[in-house]
Amino acid sequence: MSLDVHLDEPDDFNCVELHSSLQTVALAKGIQDFEYHVDCISGKRANYIANVFRVEIAETDSDDNNISVIIKTLVNTERQVLYHKLHEREVVAYHKVISKFKDIQNVLYEHERLELSECLYSNTENSREIIILEDLTTKGYDVDGKLAKYENLGIKEISVVLAELAKFHALSFVFQCKEPMVFKEISTEFHDLLYQNHFLNKTKLRDYFFESFEMSLKLVTDEDAKEKLEIVKSKLLQLLQMYVKPRKTNVFCHGDCWVNNMLFKHEAGKVCFIDFQAMRYANPVTDIMYFLFICTDSQFRSEHFDLLTTIYYDNLKVFLNKFDVKADDVYKREDFNADIEEFRPYGLLIAMVELRIVTMAAEDESIFKGSRLDLSIEPTDVPEDNELHKIRVNDVVKEAVDNGVLDKLIEKIKI
Repeated sequence: MSLDVHLDEPDDFNCVELHSSLQTVALAKGIQDFEYHVDCISGKRANYIANVFRVEIAETDSDDNNISVIIKTLVNTERQVLYHKLHEREVVAYHKVISKFKDIQNVLYEHERLELSECLYSNTENSREIIILEDLTTKGYDVDGKLAKYENLGIKEISVVLAELAKFHALSFVFQCKEPMVFKEISTEFHDLLYQNHFLNKTKLRDYFFESFEMSLKLVTDEDAKEKLEIVKSKLLQLLQMYVKPRKTNVFCHGDCWVNNMLFKHEAGKVCFIDFQAMRYANPVTDIMYFLFICTDSQFRSEHFDLLTTIYYDNLKVFLNKFDVKADDVYKREDFNADIEEFRPYGLLIAMVELRIVTMAAEDESIFKGSRLDLSIEPTDVPEDNELHKIRVNDVVKEAVDNGVLDKLIEKIKI
């Protein structure tokens, strides 16, 4: 074994600690003696949960046997409790849910399947946390080019995401139909993590939610709406907890469904979802609202919302049919429509909390790669003159006033 490191900060990659993990993966792929080349994808600063590396493993003296993998190792900071719990959730997600989804799809032709990364190795021991995944860039997947320029995704990209998200959720329904007892047992392990008091009390994430909401609230120019949102702020966590509780219809949700946690293969009209630290068992519409309210503006939603929900449901129905599961048996269209209306306020809440992060300038290192959950940005780190944040916040608040969503939130609080 030899090490070829291409890193600005070599200490970020502990070759002694990680060699045995890489060796396990290499041996599983039939590679006995190997060399590897390391490039850093993200990390380097305390705002990240994980250092993320791309590692190319090549068999010594052979050009025929080589693989590329993605390695995530936890950053050692004072936020270790938060990071460890999220790492554990992602490992369990890959081993118990994503692996099952991949098995379920084996009956389909490859072009019909939802692309899902394979977890090749993982460790959840304290201070030895690691997860090794197949590198999907070798299959033609990459981050969307518009993200780097901070341009909005268009209707084509948004439609593809909703279509593929429908497949992701459909696999839960198939899993439940085929193996109901196993499904029930696993689903109990995926209660919401992020908004629960026992988790928040051990981390600084409680402050993150309230500080983020407050920063958005300060930008609101409609004084009447601002007063109502002050009431909402006092019940913020209770509202978030309420919306992510299991309802009549539930699936394994991504939980942090926005463009940074997706890889695109545009020519094939495919999306691969990544970063499952926030996976939860909840209503599927929570993922839809999360994505649409973070990644689109009110004009886009007003023009395309009905079309996009139709695209989602039609793809859900078609994909379920491939497994001889009828959509009407697991998620009737009228139930879906009712959930869409019920969860619109959740979209507003998410926007008020998360827009300060997603509107930061693209050149800001803290938003460059990885999950939103890879950030624990202090309020002082966020530029006060972020005009895009102000525009997006007032945009979503005006929408919530015009369509009655803000008043619905106030009614929820009064109940």
